[in-house]
Amino acid sequence: MNQLKVIHRPDAIARRVRALGREISRDFRGQTLDVVGLLDNGFVFMADLVRALDLPVRTHFIRTVTQDTSDPTTGKPRKEIFYTPEIEAAGRNILLVDGVLRTGITTDFLLRRISLRRPRVVKTAVLLDKPVERRVLLEPDYYAFRLASNDIVIGYGLSWDGLHSNLPYLGKLVRTHRPARRRSARRQKARRRRK
Repeated sequence: MNQLKVIHRPDAIARRVRALGREISRDFRGQTLDVVGLLDNGFVFMADLVRALDLPVRTHFIRTVTQDTSDPTTGKPRKEIFYTPEIEAAGRNILLVDGVLRTGITTDFLLRRISLRRPRVVKTAVLLDKPVERRVLLEPDYYAFRLASNDIVIGYGLSWDGLHSNLPYLGKLVRTHRPARRRSARRQKARRRRK
């Protein structure tokens, strides 16, 4: 059985998003910023972040899909990442926004692909950074919160099994175990019935 433990309340999230907005606005002062949000995890965070920016902004959304394929040369199975739509990045300041950065594989792939289109600069912003799960050498340029465990976090755009993204706070799912006494009491009742 799972229980939900609140780790960041709405007011704390709002403060961090405003602080990130100020920091990003300082870094890109006098310039236009193209903010690219990853669906589905990044939409709530991005909506609040762009409203906290004090500079001209263009917004875009992309969706990624990972598929199992086989290497045409060796026949070995591999995973391939696809995304749509392509972003016009030439000469632009790109900020890639996601709800959570875990392994970093998809983000690293997107940064490399966007960089091929010769942007002026590409940076990343994430609501939740989970470096314990990282599988590539990648650090976000901006993050609201960092989590030192691999707990499942939901709320504020992050979902689990497609649910809970509408929660206004961030919470982690905690496995709960029933006390040992209850189990032994049940066993004792069952033994009595057998007698």
